[in-house]
Amino acid sequence: MDATRLITEAERALRSDPQPEHVIAEAWQACELTEAISHLLGDSHAQPVARAGPAPTITTTGAGPPRAARLTAVRDRAATLRALRTLLGEISLTLVGVTRTAEDETAYWNCIEALDAVDEAKDRIKELTSQGGD
Repeated sequence: MDATRLITEAERALRSDPQPEHVIAEAWQACELTEAISHLLGDSHAQPVARAGPAPTITTTGAGPPRAARLTAVRDRAATLRALRTLLGEISLTLVGVTRTAEDETAYWNCIEALDAVDEAKDRIKELTSQGGD
């Protein structure tokens, strides 16, 4: 599936269910999608996104396999990177709100870890943009 369609799916999912655990799961999905797009675009220096444990998954939405696993093409590099940058920005803002309302310390640190991963993904997008002249 084309990267821009997967990004659109992620935007819809983020807007449809802003529950804290789903926002965190969407953050990890976006990070994994960023990594997959990076590899597909030929970024041989890409490092996997660091995390302490396995990324949470969205089980109540029936979303199926992770979006990154369904990635088959990047048809428009510049548009894909712009859309992914926008998605990561939206996720960051949403995570900040979720972090501020975290009900316990574990939830708080899960948000912080997801925010760190999203920041890494944003850095990767900047690198890809500068490499491709986008």
